[in-house]
Amino acid sequence: MNATTNGDYAAAGTNTGEVKEHLRAAGEAASTAARARAAQAQQWARTRASQAQDWARSQIGDVQHRIEEQPYKATALALGIGLLAGVLIMMIGSRRHD
Repeated sequence: MNATTNGDYAAAGTNTGEVKEHLRAAGEAASTAARARAAQAQQWARTRASQAQDWARSQIGDVQHRIEEQPYKATALALGIGLLAGVLIMMIGSRRHD
């Protein structure tokens, strides 16, 4: 038979309180670690975005310089790309109707 006294309940209550306190502390530690990791990830993303922005700006400057040096070649290239894009769009559009 299970014989339980008031002392057993009090001991169980103490253990439960300790468990709750340990769980709360573990939750706080996990939360702090997650916040720190999120801050690291945010800083990494900002750095990479800044690098990508700098790279894009340099590429735009390079393209602009090439266009200014060779305007006819740039125009012909743009016309060819536009024609190719138009043909591809027409092909995709005609397949949808079939």
